[in-house]
Amino acid sequence: MVLGEKVSEEKGSIIGMSIKSVGADGVSIEFSFASEVKGFGRYPGGRNTGTLSGLEGPNTNRSTGQGILVTPDGEILPWHTSGVDKRVGDKIKGAFLVTFSTLSQKYAWINNVLFVLDSEASADMTSFSDTAYEWK
Repeated sequence: MVLGEKVSEEKGSIIGMSIKSVGADGVSIEFSFASEVKGFGRYPGGRNTGTLSGLEGPNTNRSTGQGILVTPDGEILPWHTSGVDKRVGDKIKGAFLVTFSTLSQKYAWINNVLFVLDSEASADMTSFSDTAYEWK
């Protein structure tokens, strides 16, 4: 795997949390979030809103999610993600793969690119930041 250039930085807040189940394999949690994305190069910035559903295990957490990035010019870019994270000291650090599926002609190129997020969240799961790279 080769990471390309950095394409964005994101900072956001967890705006909702729901416990879906508790069992021997962990706690199933759903998070909703809102964030601001600063894009670099051709990658658009904008307002990002999404939901992650995850299984909080004893050592690592697995999550999947979806959402939309709304660009400053009003284009809607739906995305899907899957990843893992774990507690490291007083942070939660993770890596996620992101794909887009937009109907926007202006941003159609983004449907053919795979992105990797290097993510960090507060231990109390109230805020997060990440950096995205194009996977080449």
